[in-house]
Amino acid sequence: MPLGMIDTQAIRRRWNDVGSKLDERRRRLFAAGEVRAAGRGGLEAVAKIAGYVRSTLGRGLKQLDGAPFPAGRVRQPGGGRRSLASQDATLIEDLRCIVEPATLGDPVRPLPPCQ
Repeated sequence: MPLGMIDTQAIRRRWNDVGSKLDERRRRLFAAGEVRAAGRGGLEAVAKIAGYVRSTLGRGLKQLDGAPFPAGRVRQPGGGRRSLASQDATLIEDLRCIVEPATLGDPVRPLPPCQ
């Protein structure tokens, strides 16, 4: 189903073959590259095919023009979900109390008793 003069079938084929198998940053950059290659109307076509909102593709287009990313990192430092232990200070101790009675543990170094 062409959208104007854009070959959406080719974009969909490339997205299914390559784009859907990348991490989140590379998927966004791949989709932004497809927007650029498609030209006018490409943003709408790629957003529909990849399931992205326009702002995500806009961010990808800005990143294409920006400086290279540091090697090995997908997210910015500090990005991502916070650990559950940092949200609940008693989580580790509560889990230890649940597991300790059912396991033998380390006989050389016993765990502290649970209340």
